[in-house]
Formats: sequence, structure tokens, C-alpha cells
Amino acid sequence: MITYIRNICRWVEQALVPDPTAPRVEVVEQYTIQSQGVRRGQRSVLVNRVPRPYWEERGWQKVGGKYEGMYQTRFGHWFGYVTVSPSGRVEVFIRNPPACLEKHPHWACFNKRLDGWYFIHPIKSIADVSAGIINVEKTITEAYED
Repeated sequence: MITYIRNICRWVEQALVPDPTAPRVEVVEQYTIQSQGVRRGQRSVLVNRVPRPYWEERGWQKVGGKYEGMYQTRFGHWFGYVTVSPSGRVEVFIRNPPACLEKHPHWACFNKRLDGWYFIHPIKSIADVSAGIINVEKTITEAYED
């Protein structure tokens, strides 16, 4: 009987200890002020996402000193890679970018290299690998939408 009670207590302890990998969900009470000045309560659920870099979410792989993957938009996908120098400088490359980019204001930032590769010269320094990928995808999307 004592073993049975200990097992139940152990099970309860495990059930009460939160899983550190699970997202934390917090229910909070928020209020909005309507035009008549009356407050009406609303319940909101805030979910803290697991911190994962964008490059990882998009399926990019870190291979040696560079990150390789596909720039993905609703218009297509293009192979690319990103390097980070020891000083922290992020350099972004794309292979065979879409022709519509030639009409985009940032086309001058695309510098042709060998075998269809282009180095993308940033206007300002890039914060990290994820920011570099997001900027290229945004530029490609803008070029198709114009």
C-alpha cells in the first residue's frame, strides 16, 4: 500500500511540473475603452513561442561556416547561402535570382559572381542570418508585386 501511495505522489509531482520545452500559455484580462467611456473586459491568450531562428524554421542548414537553403516566397524559391565572418559581418548570396528583380530599386545591390551567383550588398549592416534571409525574401516579393 505504501508503494502504491508513493507512486501516486510521484505521478502527481510529475503532472504538476511544467515541461520546459512546451510553450508557456498565459491568460490575461485586457480592457478596451469604448466611445461611451465604458470598459468591457476581454480575455486574451498570450502564447510565448519557442525561440527558434527564422533560418532554422525555413529549413536552412548550417554547413561549416555558412548557412545554405532556399529563399521562399509565394512566387517561388531560389537557392542561397549566408556567411558570417569572425567579426560578425553577414554576407548574403542568391543563385539565379528572378528576372523581375532587375526592375526593383535594389537591383543595383545584386553583384554578379561566377556560375549564376549574386552577392547582395546591404544598404546597412545585417543583424543576423535570419534578418538577411527575411530581407531577400521581402525584396523578391516586392519585385513580383510591382
